Parts: sequence; C-alpha cells; structure tokens
Amino acid sequence: MPDRDRALVIAGTCAALMQMKSIETFCRALILQNNRGHMIGRWQSFSEAIEDGDYQTLLRHVRKKLSEEKARELLAEMEYQCEVRKEQCRTNEEFAAAVLGVDVQWIQENFG
Repeated sequence: MPDRDRALVIAGTCAALMQMKSIETFCRALILQNNRGHMIGRWQSFSEAIEDGDYQTLLRHVRKKLSEEKARELLAEMEYQCEVRKEQCRTNEEFAAAVLGVDVQWIQENFG
C-alpha cells in the first residue's frame, strides 16, 4: 500500500490546490483507513496540511519516492485503464472521481 498512499497524497494535495474539498477528503480517508498512523492524520485536511512546513517536507519525500515515471510504470503493471476523458466531464471534480473509480455524487454525499 505505500505506493497507493503516496499517489493519494499527491492526489489529495492536487485536489486541495484545486479546491475540490470532497476529493481531498476522500483521499485522506483512504490513506487513514489503511494506515491510521500516517502523517496526514496530523491535519484535518490537505488544505490545512499544505500550509505546514512539515507537510511540504513529506510531499517532497513522496514525490521523490513516486516520480511521474514510476507512477506510469505502476499503472501499466496494474493494467489501469480509465475510459473517461476530461472533455466528457462537466467539472474537474467529476473527472477526478472517475479517475479514482468512484461516482462523484457518492463522493459528494459521503465526503463533501
């Protein structure tokens, strides 16, 4: 699960920066569901975490461990295919949910 959690840290950070609250909350919940002691548990949200220098250090470490190239390799190994294209979605949140393999309405209802 370490690579999955690293990917979720990056996804949660991006969601926070794009102001997609339900997506960032979903990513945080998935990380903590697998690893209650994960550093992201120190903050109530990714939005809060990105303001902290300790989190910036964690994020740099995560980006080193899970480079874009390594992420692509892992996706290829897992044979991950997302049939949804950005232009098919009305919002960034809808597209992010599709990439994560979850219905955007479900995420909004449970994490919004």
